[in-house]
Amino acid sequence: MLRGSSRVQGAEADLLAIVRGADVDSRVLHGAELLQFVDAVLGNGAGLEQARNTLTACAGTEVVADAAGVIGNFMRMVRIADGTGIPIDDYFDEPGRDIRAQLGIDSFSSARLPVSF
Repeated sequence: MLRGSSRVQGAEADLLAIVRGADVDSRVLHGAELLQFVDAVLGNGAGLEQARNTLTACAGTEVVADAAGVIGNFMRMVRIADGTGIPIDDYFDEPGRDIRAQLGIDSFSSARLPVSF
């Protein structure tokens, strides 16, 4: 979604920022602050207040609310899919292969082989 929405806006987001954090310029407006917020939300909550305040100061409350909503929605979708054993359809799997390879996602300990029914 990030790659597609960036292209619509005439930019090209650097997806490596997702796994490398502040070491990479994401080329996304307020990208460093958004990554800090996401890391705080998805981590153990340490630094969440500071990350939220920093993002609010540079981007505003609407961006913070949108970011929180996107995080919550993705978490919801993943948990529903995992809990019900929904496999990824081939037509969704193929386009994501290059991104998974670029980001090294398949080497994460949470990566699993597709479930077959």
